[in-house]
Amino acid sequence: MEDSNIRKAIYNMGGPKIAAQGLDVSRSAIGKWIRLGVIPNLEKATMVAEASGFDVAVLRPRYEQKAL
Repeated sequence: MEDSNIRKAIYNMGGPKIAAQGLDVSRSAIGKWIRLGVIPNLEKATMVAEASGFDVAVLRPRYEQKAL
């Protein structure tokens, strides 16, 4: 199985424990994001993107980014 972009982004941030602390979420939330392959919360996805060097669209592939 190919490593997910979410997993890579989290490990770029220092791993699940450090990412959870920095994002003010539980480690189980991080695990859920990795399992599902998406960060549903746009604010958290943006924070992960900025901290990890990934594009936010890569971290939220099921959600279309539309300009309003």
